[in-house]
Amino acid sequence: MARIHVLTPETATQAQKEIFDATRAKFGKHPLLMSAMTNSTAMMSSYLTLFQNLTEGRFSKQLARKIGLAIGEENGCEYCISLLAAVAKQQKLTDEDIELARHGKSSDAKEQALLDFVLLVVRYKGDLTDAEVDAVKAAGWSDEDIAEVFGHLILNFLTNYFWKVARTDIDFPVLRLFDQSKIVRGSNGKPAPTV
Repeated sequence: MARIHVLTPETATQAQKEIFDATRAKFGKHPLLMSAMTNSTAMMSSYLTLFQNLTEGRFSKQLARKIGLAIGEENGCEYCISLLAAVAKQQKLTDEDIELARHGKSSDAKEQALLDFVLLVVRYKGDLTDAEVDAVKAAGWSDEDIAEVFGHLILNFLTNYFWKVARTDIDFPVLRLFDQSKIVRGSNGKPAPTV
């Protein structure tokens, strides 16, 4: 059972209904996590704007999903990896691509350097060495690319951490974390519910 109220169109205010419509237009449905996020129209509206801006950004949709999968696995968000894997399959990523991304890996060397950078930022909370920043640049990523990574970090941290608090049901085909210890504290030892 979710720990933050999951809104429905019937329980939503007019402002929340407008967010529901905007979310459905972007995602084709209103995922349960986003239904809980819509308790704050300011936050959910900001999320949708950031999502749209990044969709029009420098990275392909496929690379954006790989970044999200790596972050979601690292941060322990079963909802997020389940949602992102479902979207990634629609965007023609293979099961192998998804599995690799969850491990922070890619068969493409340039993508690998970026995923390494992303996970270093997550693990060390941005406290990177000169060599670690130089490595991602040496792989061909620009300062603009590096700056845009932080938009993806914010977008994914928002959903990762929100789900870990809210614990909505997972309304996508469920993927379990490789390391269940990343969510055991908040789950009372039980796996996340599914629908």
